[in-house]
Amino acid sequence: MDDPRAIKEQKHFDQLARETGEVWWGSTTPAGQWRKRRRAELICAALATFPDPLVIELGCGTGALTRYLLEIRPSLRLVGLDVSPICVRQAIERFPYPNAVFQVGNAYELPLRDGIADAVAGASVLHHLDVRRALRECGRVLKPGGLLWFSEPNMMNPQVALEKNIRAIGAWLQNSEDETAFFRWSLAKQLREAGFTDVRVRPYDFMHPLIPSSLIPWAGRVGRWLEAVPLLREISGSLQVQARKPS
Repeated sequence: MDDPRAIKEQKHFDQLARETGEVWWGSTTPAGQWRKRRRAELICAALATFPDPLVIELGCGTGALTRYLLEIRPSLRLVGLDVSPICVRQAIERFPYPNAVFQVGNAYELPLRDGIADAVAGASVLHHLDVRRALRECGRVLKPGGLLWFSEPNMMNPQVALEKNIRAIGAWLQNSEDETAFFRWSLAKQLREAGFTDVRVRPYDFMHPLIPSSLIPWAGRVGRWLEAVPLLREISGSLQVQARKPS
């Protein structure tokens, strides 16, 4: 791996995994875990038409999302890939499922043959990458008609915009040096330019990781209502990204 950006990302996530056992503080709180489970539920719902899918989880980290994917669909055939060897080692220890495999992989040179996967999915991955290069590689490993699904930070959200554009705040919140966030219309354009069809990029998720446990049910209901309100939904925290490889 000789890409300078990828090398910096590897060092960043190696350090976080070594020091904290997780790659982002927001995955450790009750509200953060609620968010991860919801992402897993959305991925599994999108996979409902695949009887026995092989899913590539890009940027699996130590398994914050993997945990819920395998809880919801235990028979899921999953290959978790991450640039950080330390993260991969921890994921292997956490998830001794016979149908789940974890290995070190660079998103620009996935260690997989062409057309092997029914789906490529991930949470908060693309915003660490050169998107065009990553999408090209995702398209290579997907079968015709295969699913692409990601959840990414929304640049229209005030906190996200603040931490992605003011480096000191981002560093305090465990952001890596090169990560960013997306405007949904420009990300949708990149997906179409990469050759994907049925492109949908929608804002969602008003659940902040610091919401107390006692308020999570209430915040979940209010958040789903806000997701349906035009204009207000545009400042939600995340973008749900879904597309297909042409069949």
